[in-house]
Formats: sequence, C-alpha cells, structure tokens
Amino acid sequence: MSMYTALSGISAAQTDIAATSHNIANVATTGFKSSRAEFADIYSSSPMAVSRTSVGSGVQVSRTTQNFNQGNVTATGNVLDLAIEGAGFFAIRTAVGNSTETQYTRAGAFSRSVDGTIVNAAGSALLGWPVAQDGSPLSTDPADGFPIVVPPTRGAPVPTSAMMLGVNLPAAEDMIGEQGAVPPTVAFSPDDPASYAFTTPMTILSAEGQPLNVKAYFIKVDNADLADPSTTWEARLTLDGNVLPAAPAATVQFNMAGFPETVTEGSFDILGRPVSLNLGQSRVTDKAFRVETATHNGAVPAALYSLEIDASGTVYGSYSNGETVAVAKIFLANFPNPQGMRQIGATALALTPQSGQPLLGSPGETGFGLMRSGALERSNVELTQELVNLITAQRNYQASAKAMETSSSLSQTIINMRS
Repeated sequence: MSMYTALSGISAAQTDIAATSHNIANVATTGFKSSRAEFADIYSSSPMAVSRTSVGSGVQVSRTTQNFNQGNVTATGNVLDLAIEGAGFFAIRTAVGNSTETQYTRAGAFSRSVDGTIVNAAGSALLGWPVAQDGSPLSTDPADGFPIVVPPTRGAPVPTSAMMLGVNLPAAEDMIGEQGAVPPTVAFSPDDPASYAFTTPMTILSAEGQPLNVKAYFIKVDNADLADPSTTWEARLTLDGNVLPAAPAATVQFNMAGFPETVTEGSFDILGRPVSLNLGQSRVTDKAFRVETATHNGAVPAALYSLEIDASGTVYGSYSNGETVAVAKIFLANFPNPQGMRQIGATALALTPQSGQPLLGSPGETGFGLMRSGALERSNVELTQELVNLITAQRNYQASAKAMETSSSLSQTIINMRS
C-alpha cells in the first residue's frame, strides 16, 4: 500500500514539474497566463473505520488553474498590436474542421490578411460590432459580432471619359519629325512615320479600372501663309496598335502668336465608350516637341494608407481620397468564472459550463479593461518564482522516490524471511 502512496507522490511531482516547465517555456509568449497544479490528499477508508487511526493513501491532482493577473504592457508602435489593461478577452473566430468556433484570448498581436481581415498568427479573425459613420455601434448583440475586415480599397473605379493633352508644338518646318508634307500625302498609319509628326503615350482607365495604354499621334495639317496666318494640328489615337475611330477628330487651330484660336474636341470610341480628347492647353513655339500636361478624369478606387484604433475599440481606416471611415468596433468579453475556461493552445480559451456565458462590452466600460493600440501584454510568468517552484517540485519527487525505495526494501525483507 505504501508503495502506491509513494507512486502517487511521484506522479503529482511530475505534474507539478510539467506545469512549471510549461510556464517557463512560455515566459516570452504574448498574452500568456501562468498556471499551477493544485493537489488534494486521498483517503480510502471503510464506513466503519476509526477516523483517528486512518492513514492517507497519497495525493491526486485536483485541478490546474490559470493566473489571470495583468502582465506588463509594452509599447510596440504597431497599430494592430492591442493590449488589454484590466479585465476582458478579445473574441476571435477560428475554423474548426468545416465549421467555426468563437474563442477568447489576451494575446493581441494582430495583422491584416490579404483580404483585409484582422487576424492573429494562427489565422483566427478578431471579432467586432458594426458601426455607424461616427463610430457608434449599430448593434451590441453577440450574434452580430463579425470578423473585422478593413478593405484595402474604397469606392468603385471611374472610367476615363475625357483626356486633356497640353503639348508644345514646333513652328519651324524642319522640326516636324518625319512627316513628309503638310498636310501629309499618305493616309495616317501608326506604322508609317511619314503620316504623322510626333507621338506620345498616355494611360487611361477602362470601365473596370484597368489601365489602358493609348498613343496620341500629332499631325500638322495646315501651315501659316499670307492668306491665312493660322496653323492647324490634328491628333489621332491608337490602342494596342489599332487606330481608334473618331467623330469628330481632335484638332486645334493656333493664331500667329501660337495660342489656340479654335479647338475642336475629339471623340474616340475606346472599347465601346466615347472618350473625348481636348488639346486646348497646347502651344506653338520655336522649341522642340514636348508634353507639358497629360491628364484624364478616370480614377481608381481609393487605397488604404493608414489605420487607427481609438481607446474605445473603434477601428478607422484612412484612404487616399481623404476619407476616414469607421470600419468596426472591437468588443471585449468577460466571464463570471474565467478560471472555468478551457485552454486549447495558441493562447486561446474556450467557454465551458463552468466559465458561464460571455458578457460583452466596449473597452473602458464598467467591468471591462482599457484597450491600448500599439502595445502588447507580455506573459505574467514570474521567472524567479517558477525556478523556485521547479526546485521544490524536484525535491518532492526525490522524497517520494525515496519513500518508494524504502517501501520496496521492506517488501524485499519480508520476502527474504525464513521460517
């Protein structure tokens, strides 16, 4: 009997060493909460036994509990690093097989996935509530919690419908490139340099917001003379080497001073959409051809360039169009009995009947701690204390082993007895 008592002591000491070793191994784990093994003695006695002469039968592990004391909060500068100062847990949604499960954690090292979802290192999504434009929550119902997604872009693309080109066109006859005559004696072709004077590329946007590389070709169609001192230029467009139909063509007539006198805005069919071209900002000078301005009215969706999370947990996204949008509100969860939660690894916890149902609220509300963006809560493991616990558990193990050795020696003595 005494041997089994000693064996229970060895087993308990092993559990104690395992719990302490687990704490030491996670001394640098973000949001980790230390745990300890708790023990209870064993008494095996019959109902009619005399209590004052009963002898215990060893020790057993009654439970393993976590210490939810606050860990040190350290600034990181990363806006998606979140720390809770006080009570509460982040709610995260984790894929479990073909379904999802809501779990809870104090580890706030989050980042954005490729689709903009805020996730931790295990890929679990941070949960929040939907918000209005001013950041106030639209619902605080637990069922309305959803994975927070910060869209990488905002708004729909705007296809180009108008192009504006301002170029410097040379006045001298010997500066019009390879154009053979004024007007050209050959039909316009992008493959025939004799049919135009200059060319320049320009990028516009399709209906889907994709870039289209068009080329503008400038043709001198009229020289100044005594009867008419004006000069006329025409522009043609191509896309992927194909000449775009124009009705009308883009032309500009310059006066003697080289300023636009009559501007005809061209209209080109680009992938089934009319796109205008205006040359009204062009000039004729004694200098070589040069593009001064090239603009269009198309626009791509606004891109996300910064994130902000305030002390109440509201997530704001700022976009390249100058808009700052409230995306979601991070909520915290607390439990009637946090000690009853089940540890499932990766610093995550799951609710159990012993923990009770989660109570949800915003950071800073009664019963919930404050939340800091740009900071992380470190492990609450006290390394010095754990090393002392490890030494104590080792001595307990050695003592139980000695008790087993003594019990074995007594058994051997009895076996060796001769009648």
